[in-house]
Amino acid sequence: MIDLHSHVLPGLDDGSPDLESSLDICRMAAADGITDMVATPHYRNGVGVRDTGVIPPAADLLRKALAENGIPLALHVAIEMPLLENYLELYRDGTWLAYDPGRKYILLECPPLPINGAQVLSRVVDALLRAGAIPILAHPERLPFLDRIEDVIRLRRQGALFQVTAGALAMHSSSGHRAREWLDRDIVSFVATDTHGTNRRPPILSEPRDFIRARCGAAVAEALTNGNARKVLDGLPLD
Repeated sequence: MIDLHSHVLPGLDDGSPDLESSLDICRMAAADGITDMVATPHYRNGVGVRDTGVIPPAADLLRKALAENGIPLALHVAIEMPLLENYLELYRDGTWLAYDPGRKYILLECPPLPINGAQVLSRVVDALLRAGAIPILAHPERLPFLDRIEDVIRLRRQGALFQVTAGALAMHSSSGHRAREWLDRDIVSFVATDTHGTNRRPPILSEPRDFIRARCGAAVAEALTNGNARKVLDGLPLD
C-alpha cells in the first residue's frame, strides 16, 4: 500500500516532533503493509515550513535512519499547500513540491470557505489545470461547503482528484457521511492517512482497505490504497 499524505518528517510542522517519533510512525506503517510513504509537510499555514529547502535534508536524515533501523519503507516528499493568494506563483516557481518528477500532481489543502466555496474552489482547480497541474484535494470530506453532491461531481468532472482520510470512512459524522457517499459514487481516487503520529491519525491503511473491499470490491480497494497512488508517483494518468 502507498500512503500519499503524512506529516512524518521530524520537526517541520505539527506532525512528528523528532526523529524517534518519525521512526515510530514508519515502523507502524511498515507493519501495516505500507511500502511507500509520502511526507507532505504543511507550507506556512502557521505550523508549516517557510523554506522548502529544509525538506530534502530532513527526508535524507529519515531515509538514513530507516536504513539503519531496517525499516522497509520507501520515503517520498511533496508538500501540502494551503490556498494562498499567490498559489499559482508558488506552483510555477517550484515552491509547491509535487508528487512526481514531472510536477503534474500536487496536494492542495483547501480551508473552510464561505457558502460559495465550491465555486471558489472550482476557479482554483481550473487555474491549476491551465497551468499544467492536477490538484489532489487533501481531506475534502472535512469541508461543509461540499455537502451538495452536485458540486462534488462537478469538481471531479472538472479534473480535481479527491483524497479522503483513512479514518474518516468509519466516522459517524458529517465528514464520514461525505467520505462514504463519495466512495459509493466512485468520486474518491485515493485514501491516505494524513498521519501526525502513532496516536493522532495513525499510519494505518489496512483497515480502510478492508472496509472498501467489503463495500466496493477488491479492485476498488487496490486502486484507492495502492494502484492510483503509484501512478501519481510515476506521473502517469489515472484510468
